Amino acid sequence: MTGERQLRILHVDDEETQLELTKLFLEQIDKDLEVRSVLTPEEALRLQKEDAFDCIISDYRMLTMNGIELAEKLRENSDIPFILYTGQGSEEVAEKAFNAGIDDYLRKEGEPTHFQVLAKRIRHAVEKHRTDELYKKVVEESRDAIIILRDNQVQFLNKSACGLMGVDEMETCIGKNIHEFLIDAQDRLRPPADGSSYVFEVDFRAANGAIRGGEVTLSKTTYHGEEANLIFIRDITEKKRNAERLEAIYQQAVRLSSAVTIQEVSEKTLDIMETVFSHQTITFHIVEGPQLKTLGMRGAQYMDLTMPILGKGVTTKAVREARSILVPDTSITPEFIRGPTDAKSELAVPAVLDGETVAVLNVESLKLNDFTEEDRKLLETLAYHVAFTFNRIKRNDKEAIEEEEKRRKLNYVLGRLDHAEKVTTMVGGELQKNILSIINASLLLRDKPELVPRIADSIGANAETAQLVSERIRETVSSNTLGEGLIEVNRLMRKVLDETFLPRNIRVRTQYDEALLIVEIDENSFTRVLRNLLNNAIEAMPGGGTLALKITSLYDMAIEVRDTGTGIQERAMDKLFQPFNTTKQGHSGLGLAFCKNTIESNGGTLEMSETGAKGTTFILKLPLKRKL
Repeated sequence: MTGERQLRILHVDDEETQLELTKLFLEQIDKDLEVRSVLTPEEALRLQKEDAFDCIISDYRMLTMNGIELAEKLRENSDIPFILYTGQGSEEVAEKAFNAGIDDYLRKEGEPTHFQVLAKRIRHAVEKHRTDELYKKVVEESRDAIIILRDNQVQFLNKSACGLMGVDEMETCIGKNIHEFLIDAQDRLRPPADGSSYVFEVDFRAANGAIRGGEVTLSKTTYHGEEANLIFIRDITEKKRNAERLEAIYQQAVRLSSAVTIQEVSEKTLDIMETVFSHQTITFHIVEGPQLKTLGMRGAQYMDLTMPILGKGVTTKAVREARSILVPDTSITPEFIRGPTDAKSELAVPAVLDGETVAVLNVESLKLNDFTEEDRKLLETLAYHVAFTFNRIKRNDKEAIEEEEKRRKLNYVLGRLDHAEKVTTMVGGELQKNILSIINASLLLRDKPELVPRIADSIGANAETAQLVSERIRETVSSNTLGEGLIEVNRLMRKVLDETFLPRNIRVRTQYDEALLIVEIDENSFTRVLRNLLNNAIEAMPGGGTLALKITSLYDMAIEVRDTGTGIQERAMDKLFQPFNTTKQGHSGLGLAFCKNTIESNGGTLEMSETGAKGTTFILKLPLKRKL
């Protein structure tokens, strides 16, 4: 015994001696065989209905029906392995046997060793049948459509293929041309000659007439001894739709980078959610202390709701557990609280910042089980962008006070420096001249007292002038105003970088100057220049990379912007800074032209220092007004 389940064999023969010998030898040769012997075909048919056998051995010539007729009757409701075992055989009998679907044919011989051959044939037939059954089950239960073609005519298809083609029975499609189902695939159903598989995408016409997308894997095979094509078709309509929805989220999430208030974040997020989750009720909630407040709603009448975070609710549970909550059936969910609609299913996704929930994105549907795991992943992607925006606004709010204080101090210092320059000029010029005139007049009086009236007038006039100059010095020293065009470069670069949307596959390296670098330029124009340079570098790295920013002040103030993209094409170099020169779809081609013109009109330079397969570097320089 091998430990496996015994193979149960039903042997049919109208010669009792043959039955006894066969049972004796088979069970001795193979201990896993258990043979049941019957004398008539009718008895074999009855037993096969009542009991489960693994294989049937039958004689050919018997009184009531022959072995082939018995096999044909069995084949009406069973595909059990059937071996025709006879001493009256011929080539004609063998041909009839195989045409009737008999699995094997063996002539009886007198030698006992012949039973070893029979035992091997039995085991081979059973194992082949089991393998075929397993293969058939895999094919039939496959979620992919499986079709076998010969000359583009359908020879076989599984249940999934029947479903895609909109038919109930396989026979309905046998012989049909596959191009009645696939769209514009005439030149694509040619597998590689080397026998490898070929994968491509194609549209197909579903049962309801809708056009759907499929991924086809095509290869060569053999079917009933003839060369054929084997194709697997996977419906990727939802996969493509989800990819498009994900791309829409990434594209529209850029809009969040311009939001400066939480209310703006709410409105922009709801706009994005409407494009992804159509015909649903969507809401945006924020966490305020121990409560969850509804900030915006679409798809239903707005309700100003405030719920305790520790209270009942799907959204509050998402806050507490800082994880997504998908509810396929609200009627059996204890946490569910009815809102403005009779929602049947719900999806709540938290926006988490530093381990704590700051907002919740919620979607409700009037249908049961209307949200999938793909929906959850899409909304989690958007929630990530919301959390990033919250972090930026929070950081900006915190830094705003610090920046204002720095600016006040900087204005004071710069004002004092500018005033000191003015004082130096007045003291070194007008005031010094007046004082020297008074000193010279006093010396002249000692030598020529008779000139007192005239000299007195001169002393008085110079004294009055000196008084006016000293008053101007006092006014200058008391003034504390910083000119409108003075910009601290490190601060502005940080601000522009914070407001720039950075894809997740872009890394940023920054090196700021340790000193306060003051340049004189209009802030709005300079901000626009910096944004243009940063966005150009980001767009040059669609597959991800590193954005490096470096600010130095050896002589002039210099900003270096470096990307790791594929570089600028040589044919575009000569017109790089010319207006309306662009290789980007939907761009005006004015960006770099504006940047160069703005910087040069303020006494600076903007050049591309290098470009190539490892990236591009732009260097911007402006005269340094102050370095503190």
